[in-house]
Amino acid sequence: MRLFCRLSKYILCIILLALVMNSLCFSAEAKKKKYKSSDEELAASIKRERAIGDRIAEEIAKNMDFVEDPFITARVRGIFNRLVPEVKRPLPYNVHIVREKSPNAFCIPGGNIYVTTGLIDFVRSDAELAFVMAHELCHADGKHGIIQMERNQKISLAALAIAIASRGAGAAMVLSNAAAIAISNAYSRDLEQEADIGAVDIAEKAGYDLVAGVTVMESLAAEELKQPWVDPGYTGDHPKIADRIQYISELVERKGYRIHRKTVLKLLRPIITEDKGILVFKVDETEILRGKATPALKQYCLDASEVIDASLQMETPAYDIRLTKWNGADAVSIGVARLMISPVPDSTSTMQDIRRNLVDALGESHKKHPIANYNL
Repeated sequence: MRLFCRLSKYILCIILLALVMNSLCFSAEAKKKKYKSSDEELAASIKRERAIGDRIAEEIAKNMDFVEDPFITARVRGIFNRLVPEVKRPLPYNVHIVREKSPNAFCIPGGNIYVTTGLIDFVRSDAELAFVMAHELCHADGKHGIIQMERNQKISLAALAIAIASRGAGAAMVLSNAAAIAISNAYSRDLEQEADIGAVDIAEKAGYDLVAGVTVMESLAAEELKQPWVDPGYTGDHPKIADRIQYISELVERKGYRIHRKTVLKLLRPIITEDKGILVFKVDETEILRGKATPALKQYCLDASEVIDASLQMETPAYDIRLTKWNGADAVSIGVARLMISPVPDSTSTMQDIRRNLVDALGESHKKHPIANYNL
């Protein structure tokens, strides 16, 4: 997905060097055969693609540290297994986790998908991780690695396969190019957009929140502001992140979804805690009110939690958190939804305090996810 694409340059160089060295002694017979049916043509094409992918996978296995932690692998493979039924080409799709601090995901020809531990730590929800893997599955399903190689080398898949099956520097050139495309995600604009759009469709069919496609790209944009990434130069036609956010957002909205980010990002969550007879009501880490831990105050906060869950969004303008009146009493409303009415039982908190604290909580959520147009 070119999620920062900061996979260690050292590791990439080792893989490319190993491909060059090993390709000099790699040989196979290039068999010529006429295929009479589309099924046979598909099978032959997949066989040639897998031959390239298998060689790259061998070098990745030699030079990267794979993670087999049961908890991590169960989570990643559980998500992956929900996505795979939605792809079309009959490849032996598989997902691997590699130990690498940089958030990244990539696929190689033949159906192998790789995600880094940095990516797993970076995403804020399963839905975001699902979108990234769906994006890579679209690259694999659409044969984008091979298409990009054919464009770069200006030869067909059959010729690429023959080069792989031959001795000498031709195989080294092809494999090095394939590895570079895969690990650096050096796809051109049309292939990247096709994978983005396809990922939305796959995620929807698999039952994930489509807003995750927007939020993970916004997080990528924020990260690149902190650590600018220079395009490796394999293609000068890679789409800008801002453009990708725009067309993904538009597609999600056309499908009938509203861009509400807090569920995917796990923000603006009301929390009630009790300690030593004191009840504290928070939204994320921001304290909204406190008082004696009585049943009346607890129920008051539980009722407020339901309104916050339903009505307080990251897209809510601060001016929509309002001081109002209800039957002559001071109150706080979020839009048209009444949140709290004074007096707060067993607490000294005022409606002015509560309104100010809610605005602060909204502002803190924006700081955690700063690259977003919350005013749409």
